[in-house]
Amino acid sequence: MKTITHRRREGLTALIAVNLIALGTLAFLMVTAGAAVTFADMVHKKELRMQAALNVRACLDSLALMAAKDYFLNGQVSLREFGCTADVSNDFRGNVSFGAAAVLSGVSARDSRAVRL
Repeated sequence: MKTITHRRREGLTALIAVNLIALGTLAFLMVTAGAAVTFADMVHKKELRMQAALNVRACLDSLALMAAKDYFLNGQVSLREFGCTADVSNDFRGNVSFGAAAVLSGVSARDSRAVRL
């Protein structure tokens, strides 16, 4: 009488091979998904940095216009539409300097400017 042990070994080998291939594919998928998430986060942060820098520039331009309109503009000014706060230093002899900082979703940008009126 013959035993059928040979077929059992082939089935076990196939089962192990299929499991190894499935786990390898799963590991590759997890690494690829992690890299995609990291790249998407990096791009999002770069966009936020660019937008924050544009907000600071717009804030400084608006402050220059405000200083041209209001001779007594001095101290801390907040412009909510740009998400920025600025320190205005006016010597009341026509020299005005601004230091502005904008915060956008945790990303901040700073810049300064001096204007002669």
